[in-house]
Amino acid sequence: MAALLATTMTVTLAACGDNSEENASNAQTVPPATAAVSPRGTAQPVGAVEPQGPASALAVSGATTAVLGVDGHSVTLHSGVGAADAPGPKVVQLPMSDVVALIADGDGFLGVGPDGLIAIAADGAVTQWRQLIDSPLSLAVTGDKTLVGTSTGKILVFPADRKAPSKTIGGFVRVDQILVAPDTSPDVAGQVSVLDRAQSAILPVDIDSGEHKAALRAGNGGTNGVVDHFGRILVTGTRDNEIYAYYGAPIVQRLRRPVAASPYALAYDDRRDLLWVSSTSSNEAVAYDLSRGDAKERARIATVGQVSAMAVDPVTGRLLLVSARGDGLQSVPAELTP
Repeated sequence: MAALLATTMTVTLAACGDNSEENASNAQTVPPATAAVSPRGTAQPVGAVEPQGPASALAVSGATTAVLGVDGHSVTLHSGVGAADAPGPKVVQLPMSDVVALIADGDGFLGVGPDGLIAIAADGAVTQWRQLIDSPLSLAVTGDKTLVGTSTGKILVFPADRKAPSKTIGGFVRVDQILVAPDTSPDVAGQVSVLDRAQSAILPVDIDSGEHKAALRAGNGGTNGVVDHFGRILVTGTRDNEIYAYYGAPIVQRLRRPVAASPYALAYDDRRDLLWVSSTSSNEAVAYDLSRGDAKERARIATVGQVSAMAVDPVTGRLLLVSARGDGLQSVPAELTP
């Protein structure tokens, strides 16, 4: 493995403040990176694989794992994944079409589509807030606010009742992912950042004022991100075969490391301080130990093909991976990885 590349680069992409719309229109962009097509006939996936149709998103809430189908019309609820007496999965047909994002929210899950927001309880009960949303792309919750990102470069801020957005924050090219630092973060609790694939950048923003903060590049093809319990923002650089880590206010790039080809989905194990990174070109996932800040490889496992999303069960440490081409839902107990 090539040597670790660390940096404290603080180059900003654009000025802060009220000229954010102008900055977005003048931004240098790249074609958003996509995952390599997975080969077939690779090694048997580690752990267990449950039947699951092609999926685009995965979220864990309590004992339930929710998987969003690629068509955006259904969510499959898997209860007690990995348990010998686990009941069969329950498919929930959604009353709205083209749901594009799914996250854990309290005791259940929250999704978004062009017809509004939708909550799915662990028992399959559905609540919908109808609201036309132009080109939704991503979703997050911070405090009592629900944030929806769009492919037109906006964040819609919904208040607690989720009936209609109370504020719109523009100035991005795309809002592919909204990353929120948890309350456990020592210095950046509540920090909200946007991952913009078109700019391949991390762009912090003040949700209350709408002010854009200093932003940083995420290589030449950043695709997916996750925030750990320290508030570190971890990103896959799919085009350049790298991972990046950012931290602070203003953010600073703390880590840049070469990884296996076509890193795409990622997940964080807060209990063991491990970052899991999938490689669709080889159908593998690699765990990197970040406890010392040097991203040392700790484990490497075979996965289902075309992994589109991963998550770590915060209670059991079980790693969950789902396939975009219908290879199934893979679950790997913590004891099978060092």
